[in-house]
Amino acid sequence: MRTGFLCVVGLALALMLPATASAQFGHPLRGQWSGGWGKTQENRLLLDLDWDGKQVSGLVNPGQNQLTITKTDIDFSNPEAWKVKMTAEGKDAAGKPVNVTIDGTLENIGVYYKVFRGTWTQGTQKAPFLVTRN
Repeated sequence: MRTGFLCVVGLALALMLPATASAQFGHPLRGQWSGGWGKTQENRLLLDLDWDGKQVSGLVNPGQNQLTITKTDIDFSNPEAWKVKMTAEGKDAAGKPVNVTIDGTLENIGVYYKVFRGTWTQGTQKAPFLVTRN
């Protein structure tokens, strides 16, 4: 009887290991992402994203002309590629308001080096974007 109990405990622990290992990465959007937006990715991007247990927040291009992520919506219906929509606000070098909408797909969710791509809308400009997690 004791041997049977130990087998069940051992099996339970073995099944929990993959869940524990994947949980070590934290939220899939958390971290620093780099890439660009525009037809040829000519506009460099750095996203510094965090997760507080309820909401993804962060900065776009941290520094003098940074934008602050104000809202993030995530569609989890496809476990392999989440639909993500973020809005960000800030000011340009002249002090004028800048509003950005980041509408894309988060791919490779189960691995560390994820890809986030889609459409970047800034003012009247709309172009593709692509960032990868550093």
